Amino acid sequence: MKPRVFVVMPFGKKRPIEIPCKDRNYAAKAVGDEIDFDAVYEMLLGPALRQAGCEPVRADSEAAAGDIRTDMFFELVTADMVVADISIPNPNVFYELGVRHGVCPHGVLVVQGGFAGARPFDVAPDRSFSYDGSLFAHSRHEIADRQTRLSREVERLSQTFRHALAEEPKTTGSPVYQHLPGLIPVNWDNIQTSKANYFGALRDDWLECVRIAQSSGHPGDIKTLADDAPTILHRTRILYQAALALIDLCRYHAAERELREVIEHDSNHFDAQIQLSRVLTHQGKTVQAELLLRNLLHQHQDDPHAGDLLGQVSRHLWHLSWRDEPLETRKQRAIGTSQLAALAVRSFIQAQQMDPRAYFAGFNALILIAVLNDLRDKTGCELAEVWPANVDAAELTTVVQFCARNAREQAIEEGDAVGQFWTTTTLAGIAMLQNDVGKTLQRIHQASSIPGATFFQLHSFEDRLILLDELDFRPEFIKPALSILREVLAQKNRGCTCHRVFLFSGYPVDKAGQAPRFPVANIGSVQEQIEKALDDWQVAEGDLAICEGVHEGDILFGEACHKRKAQVRLLLLEPAGGQFHRVLWPFDSESWEQRFHALRSALGDQVWFHSEHLGAALDDSTVQGRQALLRRHKNWLINTASLEAEPAQMSKETPDFSGRLFGLFLWNGAGDAENPEDPAYFIRLVDEFNGYQGQVRTINPLESAAEQRAAAG
Repeated sequence: MKPRVFVVMPFGKKRPIEIPCKDRNYAAKAVGDEIDFDAVYEMLLGPALRQAGCEPVRADSEAAAGDIRTDMFFELVTADMVVADISIPNPNVFYELGVRHGVCPHGVLVVQGGFAGARPFDVAPDRSFSYDGSLFAHSRHEIADRQTRLSREVERLSQTFRHALAEEPKTTGSPVYQHLPGLIPVNWDNIQTSKANYFGALRDDWLECVRIAQSSGHPGDIKTLADDAPTILHRTRILYQAALALIDLCRYHAAERELREVIEHDSNHFDAQIQLSRVLTHQGKTVQAELLLRNLLHQHQDDPHAGDLLGQVSRHLWHLSWRDEPLETRKQRAIGTSQLAALAVRSFIQAQQMDPRAYFAGFNALILIAVLNDLRDKTGCELAEVWPANVDAAELTTVVQFCARNAREQAIEEGDAVGQFWTTTTLAGIAMLQNDVGKTLQRIHQASSIPGATFFQLHSFEDRLILLDELDFRPEFIKPALSILREVLAQKNRGCTCHRVFLFSGYPVDKAGQAPRFPVANIGSVQEQIEKALDDWQVAEGDLAICEGVHEGDILFGEACHKRKAQVRLLLLEPAGGQFHRVLWPFDSESWEQRFHALRSALGDQVWFHSEHLGAALDDSTVQGRQALLRRHKNWLINTASLEAEPAQMSKETPDFSGRLFGLFLWNGAGDAENPEDPAYFIRLVDEFNGYQGQVRTINPLESAAEQRAAAG
């Protein structure tokens, strides 16, 4: 999504005004030639911003309907960047610049045309960027090389804008926020103008697509939607919701990327930082998670969530310290590192004491205390105890049970499946501590059968039970509980169960009069090379093959993989309303169309359509719209392949793509890497994605199979 830039500047033709210094007694006066500020926008600022990848807008260009002042204020508050031209002391420009400085700590870039005159005191210290204003003066037609100089100015200013966009979110450019630390920016989520409502509707449609992708178990859809959010205005919320959806599908590596971008946009987003610590823990990055949580704990000492999560990290570190030990030495190792478990208990108790309603923190403390006591009784060894000495386990049990029951009733009334799950598992744990086998397993069944219980919740609960099972804690409870849970997990698992993922893309067969890329005469050679690549990789049942189904090469690849009993998935960009299908499926002959439809019929529900998964197709009535649509489609292919290959499992230092993600592409080594209609663009995207780790093979359709073998040999 392009950043939206609101340009604040004078309109029409204006003469520069000289403002006298304080020790001069003459009045302000107009000096020099007239400046055509409309030309400044149309020929310099607008083109430079577009070249920098932005969507520029001025108040006069938005005033076709509605109140120009309403739209102006909306843009000043919500735009990603405001460019203010202070070339002349225009009251409207300085007023609007002041509004922006007052509502947003960053996102302002000041430019000026280098005309004579002192800058007003309030903005004099602020950094600004100059442009050659003489190119737009009344006498500009006398400049012989004006067009060349103007082109250079556009290029230079576009680089300035590009750099500013990258740096602005990291700085506080507003003098208001610089001089008043602690001032909170305005919250514009509830603005009720027609434009705000329009953008809000776009956001809601997008979020609905994310919810559908989450419930369907399609992480590649979620990643694509996050990368191409419908509005920058709501990007932080959109990215955060995408991250939560990816967490639910246990795609922690992808969720980490989205959460880090949320925090880059909003460094004070507490919930995003909490979730980031959680996904770091699930990837085994416990040192990073602990550092992040300790920093959060320092910043939010009164928030029980940080203490609760710090306890979870300490517990996880303890588990890591002994879980790979042989059975005969595991308990001794757990005793030797029990300081970590005791620190976890301390953190949980502190969180619960800070907020007695934090029943889950109290429950975690009770379970760990019981486990440590069990280890001491079975081994006769003393363990570390650093939690508060005045903790009464019986009293804490009563409080936790009471709060969990109340929270469960409230969750049922509100239809909160997440709350129902954790309260029910907490009550199951309390029943276990009270030695009630029947009630414990009944509660486990109830929790596991909650329709809205997420895969992430079930997986997290399994992880907690595994810790207990590995220490042989209460086996009469834990082993049947694990059996119940794993049966449910097997039924609800929406992750990819494929062994490996193979992605294909390439050229269509050449048409008459077209520059050669894939000659008809080389179809047999290309097919032979595709078959050889698949044989070398031993593609077979249990593998997943992904392609667009757009060109003849896709059909060759899909048929070859289907013949080997691999699962084949077509990601189709269907024709827009009224378009002839050959626009997007340009097969060379009727026989290719028949093969395409035969393949589609054989694949059933593995034929996915762009608009069904990602919402309404982008407007492709223009060249820019068509390219934006193709970019999103190419990203969808790569995101789907990469996230299907990413292991949906816990406690990995990094997702292990090695041996799971492969790419096979028809490409002659040439083309425009910036044009999404060119295979070179797709190859560039694959090169930028590090998950393939060299497992990419290209086939040059201009060469015969013998020539390719000779080149390889």
